[in-house]
Amino acid sequence: MPSFFSTDLIVRYMVILFAYAWGGLEIFQQIKQRKTQRNTSPSSDRGSLILLYVGITLGYCLAIPTSFSPFGRLTWGQPIWQVTGLALIVGGLWIRYSAMRTLASLFTYEVEIQAEHQLVETGLYRWVRHPGYLGQLLVFLGIGLALANWISLLGLALPIGVAFVHRISVEERALQQHFAGAYDVYRRRSWRLIPWVY
Repeated sequence: MPSFFSTDLIVRYMVILFAYAWGGLEIFQQIKQRKTQRNTSPSSDRGSLILLYVGITLGYCLAIPTSFSPFGRLTWGQPIWQVTGLALIVGGLWIRYSAMRTLASLFTYEVEIQAEHQLVETGLYRWVRHPGYLGQLLVFLGIGLALANWISLLGLALPIGVAFVHRISVEERALQQHFAGAYDVYRRRSWRLIPWVY
């Protein structure tokens, strides 16, 4: 039985603290954006942001308590799982915030087409249509691996994965309606989420 101060438990506590802090930061940024942004464009979100928050909340509720259970523990190969998880968190954050910087004022938490919206095809958007979501998914995968429990990983991945698939389809529909042929050309030469895979 590992002690309270074992490396495994310390990493787990740090990852859980990070997960909630990162979620809080994203919510704070969304609230701040809503207060400061003068947006007259109709939302195309179709409830996808709420579904995403529900998926993340459900994922955390399933993954975090389960990570303290002896069932599903990834004891073999340690500390590889936790180190890989931490690396994915760092890489995912870099991808997420790089995508946000590329979009600049076009970045919104809700799916919406702004008055002077442009189709962004620079930076990571040259290859991937949704690099911000790719970054977030890598962070969640990293959290799941760093918790070192495959049941936690599944509990995190399933509801969040379903929510992201829905959100991506909503966003692509909105972009397709607005940019029509130009978006079709962009879709044909880029990957939706993972280069050479999807």
